[in-house]
Amino acid sequence: MSDPHRGELPSPRHITYVHAVLGNDIYNFFGNRVVEYTTARGDALAIKVKPPDALDRSEGDMMHYASENGILAPRVRGVYDIVTTKPIARVLVSARVSGVPLSEVWTTLSEPERITIKAELRSQLACIRACKQPFIGRIGRQHTRNVYDRIPQTYCGPFSDEREFDRWCIARLKGGPLVRWRWQLFLDRERHRNPGPGEFVLTHGDLSPRNILVHNGHLSGILDWEKSGFFPGYAEYAFAMVLCHGHEKWWIPVLEDILPRCSQQRLDFTRLVEDNGF
Repeated sequence: MSDPHRGELPSPRHITYVHAVLGNDIYNFFGNRVVEYTTARGDALAIKVKPPDALDRSEGDMMHYASENGILAPRVRGVYDIVTTKPIARVLVSARVSGVPLSEVWTTLSEPERITIKAELRSQLACIRACKQPFIGRIGRQHTRNVYDRIPQTYCGPFSDEREFDRWCIARLKGGPLVRWRWQLFLDRERHRNPGPGEFVLTHGDLSPRNILVHNGHLSGILDWEKSGFFPGYAEYAFAMVLCHGHEKWWIPVLEDILPRCSQQRLDFTRLVEDNGF
């Protein structure tokens, strides 16, 4: 990993192909596979395993940044390539967080437990949104995952300001010049109405209950920073409500309760920028 803004991470040794690729699954969902590993000293680690071109080193940078700023993200130990005659896998190694996905237990929780977890989520989201950078992208001005492309793994940015980001979004619209002109007017009005301080907030980008861990009735971790980056303040809500497909029905009102909302028009625009890939 290569972030000039922080020191070197401690490197766990003796992680082999067998450990990283053939280990016991903690999690396996649509190609996101995480296996468990225990070091000789007894440290419990989680190893995210993907093909070399499907796991970005900057994901580790983002998760490490989050964990260093008071957020319940797993502490990163490193990002490594597993090599035989050539790289066959890339792994993101982090501390293993105790708990189970919120998606597995929400329906069994009491109302006081749900209230507690929602309050803790609000607190964590406030901590996340307090982390800011003067650009749209990833820490160190790296590009970020293009969350608007649903199927292919593509990238965008970094963008120096919101106007540049808006132009990139407008260029993705279908329907011709008139459609683009109308939405450009909307975006110009939005920037004029909410000029902001020229800073962009840390955004998880995939707030699904399967990425939120709870332990003994309390929030214990926020996982999978694959789609994270620094984006305008509306982005977390817009991405969660439009681009995170397949949410459980009960999760939508929770999101509406814990996240600052944006306008319906902004949600409509986000939906138009998305490329479903089919």
